[in-house]
Amino acid sequence: MMRRERWQQVPSGMRDLLPGESARARAVTDGVLSRMRRWGYQEVVTPTIEYFDTLVRGEGTEAGDRLFKLVDRGGELLALRPEMTTSVARLVSTHLRGHALPLRLAYAGQVFRGSETGSGRLREFHQVGCELIGAGTLEADAEIVALAVDALAASGVPECSISLGHVGFLRGMLDGLGLPEEGERGVRALLYQKDFVGLRGILDRYGVPPARAEAFAQLPILSGRSAIQDARGLVETPENRQVLAALEDLVGILNAHGIGDAVRVDLSIIRDFDYYTGIVFEGHTASLGFPLLGGGRYDRLLDGFGVPYPATGFAIRVDRVLASPGHGEPAWPRSSDVAVVFGGGDRAAALRLAGMLRAQNLAVTVELLGRPWEEVAREAIAGGVPRAVLVAEGRAVIREGAGRERSMPVAELLARAAAGRGMEWIS
Repeated sequence: MMRRERWQQVPSGMRDLLPGESARARAVTDGVLSRMRRWGYQEVVTPTIEYFDTLVRGEGTEAGDRLFKLVDRGGELLALRPEMTTSVARLVSTHLRGHALPLRLAYAGQVFRGSETGSGRLREFHQVGCELIGAGTLEADAEIVALAVDALAASGVPECSISLGHVGFLRGMLDGLGLPEEGERGVRALLYQKDFVGLRGILDRYGVPPARAEAFAQLPILSGRSAIQDARGLVETPENRQVLAALEDLVGILNAHGIGDAVRVDLSIIRDFDYYTGIVFEGHTASLGFPLLGGGRYDRLLDGFGVPYPATGFAIRVDRVLASPGHGEPAWPRSSDVAVVFGGGDRAAALRLAGMLRAQNLAVTVELLGRPWEEVAREAIAGGVPRAVLVAEGRAVIREGAGRERSMPVAELLARAAAGRGMEWIS
């Protein structure tokens, strides 16, 4: 295979979307945003580029290592957003301060990760998500989890489920280990990667007592219906007792939402941003080994922006949704609903027809290369276009699939098009 020149390539972790996949991505995004609107969430749009200091304020100094950084002409240090939550927090603090709470906000857009490496790891991808700001109750947690289930259903993912954990449980387990900051970061990273063999190694290296190390080794099995009860016998701290009681209550509310069967408790879950303070969750489908959705509660993030609002939310990775079996291979979408050809001085009538049909939300292409009618009609019908129309010498010829064809005066066709709705214009 001939090696491509550099100008023919895209940077590592980036990719192009051809018409079929682009259409599917748009359909998923629109479907999820539509479902969020039904729950009262209103869409906001934030800049792709933020001040570097803004993103670090929201995500912590360690986030700087994985940001795409750039400097503008004035010397200001900027960065591409690695996720949307911090940008929404800034927006709330500057534009929506003082608005009635809770705020229900939705968004969609590209995000960028400067340090994502390895085969198949994207450094740019599309997210669609939402934030529920100003409500710190279990009812708010339940709403955002229930909406996550509904959003995955709207995205077309088959057999999806939510795994639900709580960062307070893991924090309670880490408390008292006496690990240095570097060691605790290592433990958190291995938990996020679900590398429990590596986790045992790092705990041994820092001299963690065997009983405590064994408690961490039990994390992978703390999932399912008995997870909360099993966890009570594993670690006894006041914080963990409170966390487990809250999770039990939350499960009851989720049952009232009617989604109890779609949610399972998994106390080994940890998210990849440090701002989470409460529940954390991921959305999965059985056919893929990575999460399609992630989110949780982050009650201290907005405090850093001067508005001490509790908040929770989630985001869906559209590229991962498209990788699920329910979406199949991306088909090249048909170019239009109607292909129009003109001749014999009837350009104005043909263009008028095209404009009328576009106004009825039909996609219409007009022949630009002067090719013969038969060639254009044959190619259009073979490509899945339902109808081709020739406008010439005062008459119109309409050809459909299976060779069906009819003819009428152009004036009659224009009258039908003006009165018709969608594809009814030729009936």
